[in-house]
Amino acid sequence: MLKKVFDVIIVGLGPGGIALGVELSKSNLSFLIIEKGMPGGKVNIAPRVDNYPNHDKIDGPSLAMELFQKAQQSKLPIEYNEVTKIEKSDNQFIVDTLDDSYVAKNVVVASGTKEKKLGLPHEDELLGNGLSYCALCDGHFYRGLDVAVIGGGNSAFKEAIHLAKIVKNLYLIHRRKEFRAEQYLVDELKENANVKFLTPAVVDEFLIKDDHLIGLLVRNLETNKVEKLMVQGVFPLVGQNPNTEFIKIAGVLDEYRNMIVDKETCKTPIEGLYAIGDVTNYPTRQIYIAENDAKVVARDLLNKLSI
Repeated sequence: MLKKVFDVIIVGLGPGGIALGVELSKSNLSFLIIEKGMPGGKVNIAPRVDNYPNHDKIDGPSLAMELFQKAQQSKLPIEYNEVTKIEKSDNQFIVDTLDDSYVAKNVVVASGTKEKKLGLPHEDELLGNGLSYCALCDGHFYRGLDVAVIGGGNSAFKEAIHLAKIVKNLYLIHRRKEFRAEQYLVDELKENANVKFLTPAVVDEFLIKDDHLIGLLVRNLETNKVEKLMVQGVFPLVGQNPNTEFIKIAGVLDEYRNMIVDKETCKTPIEGLYAIGDVTNYPTRQIYIAENDAKVVARDLLNKLSI
């Protein structure tokens, strides 16, 4: 039996995928969105989103719900499944999932990123036993306790600001004295009396007792002195890795496995394959960028397919 050939398959139902779906829903194009997790993507675990249109500040889950409501209102065709492989054959794309396989003339990857790991021994085993990548999800477990946040970007500071309100003491550990986070976030975190900055420093080892984290060995990069830091929780937020394991097409990933795109068109080097949002090799990653990418791609697809 011949499979239906979709005009477009979108991988990911984050802000970019939803925005693209909404645009395509206004046309006669046949399309499908495949999402393996929760609608809204990583917005769901953001403690706070600043300066989103019509919102000065809003918590991530609330914004994710707003985005999902847009998807529902537009009656977007969504398949909840995990994409395992994307290949191209005879000018068509084969998109395999855990349960099925689909065919499309065009594919738009909007699969976002996942947290980068520190690469220390026992990191995987400690997940849920003193280690977390999401303060909004797990911060309440550490109410009144001592915790550490590792990182110096916007995500690390937003998580730290959220945690500082509920923990006893918070240590922010960063390998440089300067931070990549926007200055207003740095200033906001510094207003908390229970926050201490450890810079320039790195974590060399997790201290473990009965399979739970009890502390860290922290090394100062200027003096090379190593000290014990007794904390009950640690939140590593040192960057993101793109969700591109399923891409099996040569020439579309850079050395960091980000998808290579033309910034003006969101096209990859492969005809018919697009990428939008955080999964691309853009240096700047914001919700509004993913949503703008979606409009660019929608316009190109509509023009190309003459609908």
